[in-house]
Amino acid sequence: MAKNLIEIEADGFSCKRKEDICFLDLNQNSIGILTRRDVKDQFISTLKKIDESKNIRGIVIANSPTYKGDLELKNLLAYFSKVFRSRIEDREVNLFQHATSQVIDIFINYTKPTIAAMRGDIGEYLFTLSLTCDFRFATSNTLFHFPSIKLGLPTPGVMAYYLIQYIGRQRATDLLLTKTSLSASEAKDLGLLNGVTENENLIADCIEKLNVINQHPSHGIAAVKNILNPNSSDVTGIMNKAFEKFKLNLYTMKNKGD
Repeated sequence: MAKNLIEIEADGFSCKRKEDICFLDLNQNSIGILTRRDVKDQFISTLKKIDESKNIRGIVIANSPTYKGDLELKNLLAYFSKVFRSRIEDREVNLFQHATSQVIDIFINYTKPTIAAMRGDIGEYLFTLSLTCDFRFATSNTLFHFPSIKLGLPTPGVMAYYLIQYIGRQRATDLLLTKTSLSASEAKDLGLLNGVTENENLIADCIEKLNVINQHPSHGIAAVKNILNPNSSDVTGIMNKAFEKFKLNLYTMKNKGD
């Protein structure tokens, strides 16, 4: 633990504060954060402390150079293969679903502006987290990966929900059924990114956006976010539907491997 309750160095992420902005750095892929209960609890606790702080006016969430987005789904399947080694355990899938729901619910109800800053290879689950943020910036070499469909698994439900909200059902369907990756420029053209920049300018662009937003009263910002953000129940509905398909397809994959 660092100087105050908000600054933290954890196994999977770190949080630093600079003046009235917090920088959350993900150094482990999000599957590792969600499937390790101790790390997940630290992550959620840190997010809550930031939102409750009267001295913090925004948060930037970035993936560090050590983040391996292309390992997200592999790590998830490896995690469940251990669980399924002797018999199927619905409880573990349900725990992962609950952890995902907890994190998404926090971002839906967050009162402070949130910005995702992405670089390199971004997996489905970090991309999903970014979609729940208010703004998204990426470097020109960023590549978003959607490998689930190649493995016969459903797209994360939260990602599907937000894609429909941002780009419409038809374009979301076309994207998820015909592409397994998306470049930063393609994502920007679709309206999924607020800006594409070079690596050295990524954080500065995020700070500039926060400075513009924070010219307004914090209670006004929170009110706008509350109006624009979806209801948690709407997101939970499609997420539960996706997880039911996820569990069903895991059964199928396991049985084929037996």
